[in-house]
Amino acid sequence: MIKKLTVLLLIAMMMLSLGATAAAQDDMDIYVLGVALPFTGSFGTFGQDFERGIDLAVAEMNAELEAAGSSIRFETASADTEQTPEGAARALQTIVQTTGAQVVVGPLTTAEVLGAKQFADENGVVIVAMASSGPAASIPGDNIFRVIYPPDTFSSKAFATIALERGHENMVVLHVDDAFGNGMNEQFTKNYQANGGGEVAAFAYAPQSTELSTEAAAVSAALAGFGDTAGFFCVCFPGAAEAFVQVAQIDPVLTSVQWLGNEAMTSDEMLEDPGHAQTLANANFVTVSQSADTTPLTPIFNEAFMAMFDKEPGIFTNYAFDAANIAMLTMLAAGNDGAAVKSMLPFISNHYIGTAVQAFLDENGDQAIASYGIRQVLEDGSGFYVIGTYDGNNDTITYK
Repeated sequence: MIKKLTVLLLIAMMMLSLGATAAAQDDMDIYVLGVALPFTGSFGTFGQDFERGIDLAVAEMNAELEAAGSSIRFETASADTEQTPEGAARALQTIVQTTGAQVVVGPLTTAEVLGAKQFADENGVVIVAMASSGPAASIPGDNIFRVIYPPDTFSSKAFATIALERGHENMVVLHVDDAFGNGMNEQFTKNYQANGGGEVAAFAYAPQSTELSTEAAAVSAALAGFGDTAGFFCVCFPGAAEAFVQVAQIDPVLTSVQWLGNEAMTSDEMLEDPGHAQTLANANFVTVSQSADTTPLTPIFNEAFMAMFDKEPGIFTNYAFDAANIAMLTMLAAGNDGAAVKSMLPFISNHYIGTAVQAFLDENGDQAIASYGIRQVLEDGSGFYVIGTYDGNNDTITYK
């Protein structure tokens, strides 16, 4: 009889405990933070790593909210943009319609951001993008905030200045045929020619292309036509960049000129191939990449990321971490409401100092502080090192 009562008592205590836990969960205010990133395709590794940065930000925020006795907790809901404008629109729609999320971190590229723009604007959903930089998305009054990476109107000036400093009388540009690549080519050409540069021959490749032998032949012919003083500028996504370098490394013209390129060409995969690495080293490859700055939070983020995922964060993963923090801080201040977040986010962003630079938005909702590092390939092709900085706000390059 005593044993039976003891068992019944234990069962009752367990039921009370489960009931208390369920009640505690019911008392929680869950804010869903959407995550729309490319988890497949040539940018899949970026998207996966960016999601880890967001997960770290959410985990840290929830721990702080619990310690403070707050009833608010954040959860994420992710969808793959498939690295296309159409995929980004579907991803955003899926997240919002299945979870009711009012704020979404991502997408990654400008083409994806513009693909998701209509649904976001029409449904009052706020997009907080961490790395989109194409000028085409610099639109005042919409629901898109590009909080960390500044528009390419800045970096294009640095690339043009470097090309002229190197004595390139003419340039050949290979660029992805999307909002980012077209915008960078247009801005670079304008700045290059406005400051004394000559002709610019531009060739575009389809965004999903992974075979660029035809484009490589066209670039090679254009460079040969310009002569010894021409330079080459590659505005390429990782997969396409690797495909281009694979062909270029056996082309006598492409291996005899100096190269410039966007930061996507600095991926670890590019340098893992000794031939690719040596090709870039021989070309004195230089990139302009935001940002060369650090803050006291930078090593803290790196250590926390290593502790949580047992790996180092990839390039720009800290931007995803910062974007998520800006989004969550705004939601804590304004509530889980898209219209209120849209109104409050510039104020929060303009008072946020993250793992790289302070976020400060212009009238288009874009990062207005333009601080870049100028990086060059080591002679042995083993990595990149900073050779200078570019201050976009003063349009000045300082070399080490």
